[in-house]
Amino acid sequence: MNEPVERKASTTAGLPWSAERCTGLMRELAEAEAPRLFALVEEYGEVEGTRVAGYGLAYADRADVNSVEGDFSLHSESAESARTLFEISSRSAGVRQVHVVWLGRTTTAAHRG
Repeated sequence: MNEPVERKASTTAGLPWSAERCTGLMRELAEAEAPRLFALVEEYGEVEGTRVAGYGLAYADRADVNSVEGDFSLHSESAESARTLFEISSRSAGVRQVHVVWLGRTTTAAHRG
């Protein structure tokens, strides 16, 4: 029988780039593919009559949203689809419009779809 061969943990010694460069490449990849954070903000008429209704993550192929109360979660095709669904479901509570507000890394912009 063959004896099991003990292997040492791999190191970056054989890589064509340094450990720092490897870490930098992994960070770039993770940042490029990270979901975008957004909020769904309900408008009750005047600007003073607004509230954040939920927070979501927009991926390349979907969006996931959780209400701030924690009692409702939603999976949709996009942040805009989630906005539409929130707007429809909140009309009976006197909500006039729901806005997508992008948070974080690129742009902070509010828009109604």
